[in-house]
Amino acid sequence: MTFKEKILLESKAWALEKQSFDNQYFKDLTRRPKTAMLWIDSTDNLVPVRELTNTDPGEILVHRNHGSQVRADDISLMASLEHAVEISGAQFIVVCGYSHCSGVRDVIQGNDSKPHLNKWLEQLHEMYEHNSGKMERLSSRQKEKLLCELNIQRQIINLSKLDIVQSAWESGKKLTLLGWYFDLSKGSIQEIFAMEARDLLMQVSPVE
Repeated sequence: MTFKEKILLESKAWALEKQSFDNQYFKDLTRRPKTAMLWIDSTDNLVPVRELTNTDPGEILVHRNHGSQVRADDISLMASLEHAVEISGAQFIVVCGYSHCSGVRDVIQGNDSKPHLNKWLEQLHEMYEHNSGKMERLSSRQKEKLLCELNIQRQIINLSKLDIVQSAWESGKKLTLLGWYFDLSKGSIQEIFAMEARDLLMQVSPVE
């Protein structure tokens, strides 16, 4: 049996199981709840967002890209952000980084033969080089965690500068930006950094 065949069979089994517990399950999917949160995550897809948060379909809009980056030139992310904030009225945006992230490891290990990845992760490369003195004294695991935490804070700051977020704050919308670190080995979330509209009145220190 090929992987594709296995996936198709599993999808049928899943549908039958859902209907056996709730015969209205798929009808309910068409009546999506209001999205309360946009969750920006990595393409590794190692964090099962709905299971982790115990939320219903539609409550959290998940956007994934390599290394959980927030870039104004990422039209896919900008479309997700526009939908979440301006159409669905989401009150929270999470940037979730986590241990064992392949994007972070790509930067630490160096992959010169992958130009597209290097270009996409250029901010991560800059942060790693800027903190090279600290990194030299750390183990591989510690390097990954520190770089991931620095990345989470940087992406939250990037978010705060986007026109969609700025406009939401200026219009009085309640919108909180949350930077979370998920430890895959423990299944625990740690808040690294957060911003709200009131933080615009404060000077945000640059990420080192």
